[in-house]
Amino acid sequence: MAVAGWVFMAIWTGFLCLFTYIFMRDGGFRQYDPAVEWAILGLFWLFGLGGCSYFFGTPRFRMTVVNGQVTVNERWLLRRSTETFSLKVMADPVVIRDKDSEGDPYFRCRAITPSGRRIIVSESNDEETVRNACQRLSDAIGRRPRSGSDRDEAG
Repeated sequence: MAVAGWVFMAIWTGFLCLFTYIFMRDGGFRQYDPAVEWAILGLFWLFGLGGCSYFFGTPRFRMTVVNGQVTVNERWLLRRSTETFSLKVMADPVVIRDKDSEGDPYFRCRAITPSGRRIIVSESNDEETVRNACQRLSDAIGRRPRSGSDRDEAG
C-alpha cells in the first residue's frame, strides 16, 4: 500500500507544480479575486506537503523467516532499514480487535521486534483474513497467535 501512496503523491505534486507554474506565468486564473486564488493554491500546497510527509514517511516492509532467523526489511522512498534477530527473542504475534472510525470492528495482526518496532502484518475489517495472516506468521515462527485489544495494550 505504501507504493500506491508514493505514486499518488508523486503525481499530485507533479501536477501541483505544473499548475503553480501556469498560475505564476499567467498571473492567476482571473476567475475569482486574486487573494482567493492565492489562498486556494496555498491550500493545495498545504495538503500536498502534508500528504507527501505522510505517504513518503510510510514504509514498505518485508519479514522473512529462514533457519531460525527473522529479517525485517523496511523500505522508504529514499532509505531502508534492516533488522535481523533470532526467532527465540521475537514476541508472539497478536491479533488486535479495535473499532474503525465508523464504530465497526477492525482487526490487525501485529508483530513486535526485539528493538520495539511494531509491525502491522495485516489489517482489515474481515477478522478471518487477519487471523489467517497471523496464523501463517505464527506457523512460520512456531508460535500461537494471541488476541488482544488496543485498550489492553499500548500502541
